[in-house]
Amino acid sequence: MYFFLLGDYGVNDKNLSFLNSKFQSLIKMLGDYARIGIHPSYGSNNNRPQLKKEISRLSKILNRDITDSRQHFLKLRLPETYRDLIDSDITDDYSMGYASYIGFRASICTPFNFYDLDMELETKLKVHPFAFMEGTLKYYMKIEPKQAMSMIKPLIDSVKKVNGTFISLWHNDSLNNKNQWQGWQQVYEEMIKYAVEKQVA
Repeated sequence: MYFFLLGDYGVNDKNLSFLNSKFQSLIKMLGDYARIGIHPSYGSNNNRPQLKKEISRLSKILNRDITDSRQHFLKLRLPETYRDLIDSDITDDYSMGYASYIGFRASICTPFNFYDLDMELETKLKVHPFAFMEGTLKYYMKIEPKQAMSMIKPLIDSVKKVNGTFISLWHNDSLNNKNQWQGWQQVYEEMIKYAVEKQVA
């Protein structure tokens, strides 16, 4: 899955313009073979009209409905963020995870429907917990690429034991294998290979 940031440029939202033709072509190309979701901007987190505007931008580029999302900076205000997503016809969200730790923020590795405690209502918004983000290993935990798999394998093993869903979060620049991200592309490839082996085992 690919999530695209189409917010208005700001301090916490330094994305390309949604009007950029090359950017639009990339989105369309990836949309031909992968699921595409919105990456709601930091500025939209407390602004429902802005969130709807960004979803609309992506929908117009792809000429289809957008139902998946992941929050920029994993910013969640509960229950407000989820209520905003529901009101914007988002059915699946992938923001449930830690920025500074690995593991499961909701203590579960299986997607579940968000339950609104205030309204005593199980909603139609499905929350997909992720196991880790590559930036967590590198920036928060100071893990080098050669050590990364020793942290990732136990997560995959734990998910496999309960027949859960293993989700990891990666950014486009972390896979360029350059500068500070040198060696991380190999980690990604090793992770995929190990996960596939565990799946068929």
